[in-house]
Amino acid sequence: MALSGKWGTGKSHMWDSLRKASTDSHIQEALYVSLFGVATIAELKLKLAQSAVPMIKRKGPQADTVKGAISAIKNGAQGLFKLGTALDEFALLAVPAIVREKFIVIDDIERKHEKLTIDEVLGFIDDFTRNYGCRILLILNTDQLADRTVWEKFREKVIDEELRLDTTAAEAFDIGIQLSPSPFAAKIKPAVEACGISNIRIIRKVIRAANKILAAHLTLPDDVLDRVIPSTVLLSAIHYKGIEDGPTMAFVLDSQSNVGREIARSQRERRGEEASDEDKLHARWMLLLNRLGISYTDEYEKLVSDYLNAGLVDRSAVDAVVDRYCREQERTGAQARVGEFFQSTIWNPELTPAKIVEAAGVLLADVPHLDCYSVTSLHDYLVKLPGGAAISEQIVSLWVDQVREMAAAPGADPRQFVFDNWTGRALHPSIAAAFAEARVRVEQPRTLLDVCLYLARSDGWNSSEEAVMQAATVDDFTRTILSIRGQQLKLFMLKNLDIYANRGTYAPHFGSSPQHFLDACKRIRIEHAETRWASLIEDLFKDAKLYTNLNVGQPDANTTAADEATT
Repeated sequence: MALSGKWGTGKSHMWDSLRKASTDSHIQEALYVSLFGVATIAELKLKLAQSAVPMIKRKGPQADTVKGAISAIKNGAQGLFKLGTALDEFALLAVPAIVREKFIVIDDIERKHEKLTIDEVLGFIDDFTRNYGCRILLILNTDQLADRTVWEKFREKVIDEELRLDTTAAEAFDIGIQLSPSPFAAKIKPAVEACGISNIRIIRKVIRAANKILAAHLTLPDDVLDRVIPSTVLLSAIHYKGIEDGPTMAFVLDSQSNVGREIARSQRERRGEEASDEDKLHARWMLLLNRLGISYTDEYEKLVSDYLNAGLVDRSAVDAVVDRYCREQERTGAQARVGEFFQSTIWNPELTPAKIVEAAGVLLADVPHLDCYSVTSLHDYLVKLPGGAAISEQIVSLWVDQVREMAAAPGADPRQFVFDNWTGRALHPSIAAAFAEARVRVEQPRTLLDVCLYLARSDGWNSSEEAVMQAATVDDFTRTILSIRGQQLKLFMLKNLDIYANRGTYAPHFGSSPQHFLDACKRIRIEHAETRWASLIEDLFKDAKLYTNLNVGQPDANTTAADEATT
């Protein structure tokens, strides 16, 4: 009998289960041998002898038969071999007696050594079934046999029955999850089914990858699991080659380009152009991503890819991304509940103000997850109701307290407290004040050097850079130039030369700072006339074609850039 099927679909597991469940002594005492790496029939026979060794220690008819066979061979072999020089030959002589009328399972036929041909294996089977009354079960993946034509020719003569195991992805997962448990089983299974993975070995690797990557996040909300599990399964399956003709890892990671490709493909279809092979392939891949619910990918998928390629999890990075997903999920849920609150109260005229205020109390726990405009809308809606003033102010206070806590936290990012209300939406004055207060608290004072180096490395600026440049005096420029060296001095001087050369463009933003830079250079040139400072400044102005400006007039008195007009 032959049990065939694709690699990893549970053929060996099926045999193991049948053997454990069987009450037939022949099945229970079956000899198992793997052909993995076996190069000769002699090696196969030796493995069978080794498989029978555990039976020698047992009691009962089967064990007595093996012991008797070995004893008979041992007595007959005396005098034929020198002691200790022919153990393998002794084992080979013992095999026919050991395996007589036994049930033999031969596994991994497709993984045999290339020197061992299929016709040799089939000859062995024919010999032991005809001459020794053995019954043999072959477990193999016929799709991976190198000499398949020989197999097709001989199985008609030797194999009485062939069973092909076609395991579904769901069945394979049910087996794999027993062997490799996971707290994410309920989410991994539908993703495995969507990918069509029926290889149990690969499924177990996928499960282990998910367990390893998310080891610190065993109780994630369903919405977050729905975000991370499908892409974890897909990328792991791609890495372990578990999807036939599946997408590449690069395709999955580049979701932005995929959108562009889909738009371009749709446009070609509307023009009546025939889809290319690449278009058809990408369309199939996009269909798989849609089945998995993967609409986009970001740094999480990159971290999964890095783990699969390197074997190491960047735990802090994964934690940061997953924590962000949790916050986003909380925000989404909070916003949805606020929307439902407005919908259910505004469009139910029979609700009393007291009932509306009572319903708003449930939303207090959601306030930290709302945006500033939703908080303002809640306040403005409730404050107009009789008895709603207290809870409306409580909602605003909770949100403002959160902003203050964030600003007080070590390493707070000033960008968290910058908002661009370009739509002109209503914003509660206390919230606007809290933002302004937080920015002042978090932003560190910036020096003229800080700003000029930033301008040298950046294409733009904001009001904070403008304020520093407008306030810079001739003394500020002088002190800064004389206090720096090396790359800082180079960037500072070249950037300010550029600003001066294009002062007509920069003046509306930086005031008189270009003139103050020029005056500072004149001052240094005069006060350090006999040093290399003077020659450096002269050379820089000559290279910038601004040398004549350096020789016009004397340095102006110290004033701020905001106090005088640009020349």
